[in-house]
Amino acid sequence: MKSINVSTKITILILAVSLVAVAAISFFSYDYNLKTNREKFSATLNALADNRAAYLNTYFDKAANTIEVLKNSETLKKGESAPASGGMDMMSMMGGPPAEEDTTTASVGESSATDGSLAGFLEEQKFIFDVDAIIITSPTGAVVASTDTEVKGNFIDPDGITFDRAKNGVHFTSIFRDKSKKNYISYAAGSFNTSSGNQQFIIVKLNLNSAYKILKNYHGLGQTGESLLGRVDPASKKVAIVSPLRGDTSSAIILYNPNEPFISSFVDAVEGKKVASIGKDLDGKPILQTARKVGNNMALIAKMDLDEANGDAKGLMGTFLYAGLCIVALAVFLSMLFSRSLTRPLYAMRNTVSLVAQGVLPESTDQTSNDEFGQMGAKVNELVQTLRGNAEFAKRIGEGKYDTEFKPASENDILGLSLIDMRNNLIENERRDKERNWIVRGVAEISEILRMHDSIDALGEDVIKFILEKIGAIQGAFYVVNDEDSPPVIEMRASYAYNRKKYLKAKFKFAEGLIGQAAAEKDAVMRTEIPEDYVTITSGILGDQRPTCVLIVPLITNEEVYGVLEFAGFRKFDPSQVKFVQELSLILARTIFNIKVNERTRILLAESQEMSNELKEKQEVLRQNAEEMQATQEELQRSNQKLEEQIEEVNRTQKRMQLLLENASEVITIYEEDESIRYISPSVETILGYGQKEMIGKSDIDKVHPDYRENFKDLFRKLTESPDEKVTTQYEYRTKDGSFIWIESTGTNFMSNAAIHGYILNSRDITEKRRAELEQRMRSKMQALSENSLDLITRLEGESISYINPVIEEYTGKQPAFFLNKKVKDVELDGSVLEGWLKVVEQVNATNQKADTEMDFPSEMGKRIMQVNAIPEFDESNKLESVLVVSHDITERKMIELEIQNKNKKITESINYAKRIQTAILPNSKVINRALPDSFILYKPRDVVSGDFPWFVQIKEEIFIAAVDCTGHGVPGALLSLIGYFLLNDIVRSRKITEPGKILDLLDEGVTTTLRQDEDSTTKDGMDIALCKINMATREVEYAGAHRPLYIMKGGNMEEVKGNKFPIGGGIFKNQTNFTNTYVKLDEGDSIYFSSDGFPDQFGGPEGRKFGPKRVREIIERVHTSSMNDAVTIFDEEWEGWRGDHKQTDDVLLIGIKF
Repeated sequence: MKSINVSTKITILILAVSLVAVAAISFFSYDYNLKTNREKFSATLNALADNRAAYLNTYFDKAANTIEVLKNSETLKKGESAPASGGMDMMSMMGGPPAEEDTTTASVGESSATDGSLAGFLEEQKFIFDVDAIIITSPTGAVVASTDTEVKGNFIDPDGITFDRAKNGVHFTSIFRDKSKKNYISYAAGSFNTSSGNQQFIIVKLNLNSAYKILKNYHGLGQTGESLLGRVDPASKKVAIVSPLRGDTSSAIILYNPNEPFISSFVDAVEGKKVASIGKDLDGKPILQTARKVGNNMALIAKMDLDEANGDAKGLMGTFLYAGLCIVALAVFLSMLFSRSLTRPLYAMRNTVSLVAQGVLPESTDQTSNDEFGQMGAKVNELVQTLRGNAEFAKRIGEGKYDTEFKPASENDILGLSLIDMRNNLIENERRDKERNWIVRGVAEISEILRMHDSIDALGEDVIKFILEKIGAIQGAFYVVNDEDSPPVIEMRASYAYNRKKYLKAKFKFAEGLIGQAAAEKDAVMRTEIPEDYVTITSGILGDQRPTCVLIVPLITNEEVYGVLEFAGFRKFDPSQVKFVQELSLILARTIFNIKVNERTRILLAESQEMSNELKEKQEVLRQNAEEMQATQEELQRSNQKLEEQIEEVNRTQKRMQLLLENASEVITIYEEDESIRYISPSVETILGYGQKEMIGKSDIDKVHPDYRENFKDLFRKLTESPDEKVTTQYEYRTKDGSFIWIESTGTNFMSNAAIHGYILNSRDITEKRRAELEQRMRSKMQALSENSLDLITRLEGESISYINPVIEEYTGKQPAFFLNKKVKDVELDGSVLEGWLKVVEQVNATNQKADTEMDFPSEMGKRIMQVNAIPEFDESNKLESVLVVSHDITERKMIELEIQNKNKKITESINYAKRIQTAILPNSKVINRALPDSFILYKPRDVVSGDFPWFVQIKEEIFIAAVDCTGHGVPGALLSLIGYFLLNDIVRSRKITEPGKILDLLDEGVTTTLRQDEDSTTKDGMDIALCKINMATREVEYAGAHRPLYIMKGGNMEEVKGNKFPIGGGIFKNQTNFTNTYVKLDEGDSIYFSSDGFPDQFGGPEGRKFGPKRVREIIERVHTSSMNDAVTIFDEEWEGWRGDHKQTDDVLLIGIKF
């Protein structure tokens, strides 16, 4: 591309743009046409699939409901006809799919046959439910009754598992074609128990040809479209197409491999996976398809050939190709004309730029046009002239003519401005070189002055004079830091003005005045604003004048200030002069430091010489004194030697006495007359834990147990009253670790002994002795208890029986002596008893802990049941000595427990039966999900059966849904829920009441009447309810409630509609009015929530408090933007997390619906 000229590039560019435009327009048009056709047919396929899948689901649900209704029929349970009766509409009670408003009024579930036979009843139900046949069989398949004349003897199970599956609920068999009529047949089966308790099966025969009529309607499916129904075998996973094919309606049902492309779509649809919109049919042709899951392991696929869905795409491509060629030819012709007019002025500018690139600045060229290219040529000429001026200016600067006039082409002329900056930099560099040379010469000159002086005063005078002349100052001063004062001060050592030495004196502290400030901050100070009283310069010619500038520079080296220079002038010092003084300050600071060091060294040498002479004189005096002291020391050593021998003998005697007292088994204490301790033997630390210093000098009465303090005091009274007698007493005494031990003390009165003059107490520890005596008394008591116990008590030591109480005689008829001191294995007892005893003893031996078990004990009173406890007994060294086996007769208790278990079993079976009844009448979740796709019901019964229940009815476009909370829970609540359920069905379906407020008024009236609360005020049972009537098409909601609120999330904001403050039923309340009916209009994305009181009233959390309505509202505000599947998970997790280990308080029911 770099070697191609501009005209060719322009031609290529226009040609490429034309080709891309034609290709893009053609592609997008083709793609749009293709997508439009496919979307049109996809929409048709989706609509047909939704409609036909819903129809088939309704068909099979109707068959399942038929089974459920027949299972509850009293006629079938009794096995005979029942009199006709006008009952409630059982189909509506079952929560089944709503029929048309004018549904037949025949009672389903109760026979109206006149022939009185079971077959007649079945014929009537066959007609009512519109099924092909109804068959009643035994568990073995024997036909009890049938409306199908072809079924005789035994019913042939088409799958082989129908009877097993039907025991647990309604089961649908696989679909097959009968050989004679080629009809598509399936059976629905369920089980029930007759009045006599026998199990029988209801089998409903379904002729699917009527249901398949909707699949044979090919309207909107073109020439190749069709709807196919497939069933996945649960065991083999193979797929059978169980509906007629469009091109072949008479072929048999064939099982296909699930891995085939078209067949795998049925498997994915049944498993709930997404099915691709484009696939292949059984012949391998590409097709457009959509799939819907149908119940009973079936799926519906609507499809058509992809070629037909694409439409006439090939003809459209030919038209686009012809139009594109014409546009490309025209673009080539126009691009050649346009490029020729563009390149002529470009060639002229190329020649000019080529010369400039070679360094040649040509004359300006002629302008041939006024368009953009002509303007570009004029700008090129201006560029050449500007470069000529810049070159001339650079030449003059190179010759040293810095004053040459030059003006940049503009404010943004980078080259011109750079040339001016270069000239200014050259001038500035020349000035800096001159200043630097001046400073260097000055430093060299002052170095000569510094070498000439070794005193600070002379140095200061010459330095100040030199610097004044150098920088043109009028007055100067030289300051030195005097560090001998405390704190250090800055003293003026030299001053100079008007070429004369001045004899001025001044002192400054650090940070005092400008001098002290400069020294403290270690930085130069230059001031042009001088205070009036700072300094005045006096001369005969000028008179008194104040300087206009003062420069103060500290003399610093090694971060330490050694002095300060101060200069004053009538003009401001320039930066070079300031820099000169600053560079000299470092040299002067080092010089001052050296001079001070030298002066200090000279002074120290003189002082050292003087001290050396004085030391020689004192050494002679010390030598004479040392000789005298040595003689005295030798005499002192001989005296000390004799004294040490005597002290050593005394120490040995004391150690012997100390050892005797420390290891004595008694504590010897000497008490004063006021009962304080004068002396106590060292054994107190071994026996009582106290140190001698802790006890001496104080009374120890506080350490005697309060119960024995009077005894302790009596000891001293008796010793005082009878000084010649010894007194003994026992008491408890607190040791150092806080425990009490038993002490026996014997006291003697030595008050008359001048050497002692006190009471002496010999005390010894008798705790173990007291414990042995107590243990002996306890054993005697235990022996008496054991002899009179009703339990069988046995002590086993090793493998022998060392003790057995007299109770053994009641069980064996033998005296205890018959068993004593015999091996356990040799005792004449039942082997199971001995084995049980030995087993529990082995557990004690292994763990050294108590063990227990239950065992049978054959005895003369019959077979008894014993609760055996094995208790380990340890000796003084904590080793297992024996095992005490206590056998307690629990035969009567076991019999009572068995009776309770049997009663509980019967009660549980009754409750489970009630649960099955309650589950059967609850709304079908599939029906609710079809009516309210984005909704949830969180249902948590506290017990097996619940007092809370959801209620659902759909009549045409109107949906009625409620959360009902009956009084109590468990079986009582479940019984009340049945009353509420059937009353609601009757009010809405039979009496056609649709306004929620009126429905609750009638429900309140029905409950009050049913429970006779208008006659008997003692019955307070009732129910709370939140009832909504919903129209999903118009998004309108009507609400009425009793004690229960409705939470509405509308536009992201929370609204709460409270229910009325009185319940359904429970008696007649004062000031009770009709229930309020509330109307709400919602938008897409809005949602509603309502619940029973069990959800907010649950106790839990860290403080055991209620969950509360506030937390319910917070969760709703957090999850209202999520799908209802995610929302119910969050509600459940939050509630369960709050409940924790607490017991569920009440039944829980929460319903959420999103629009």
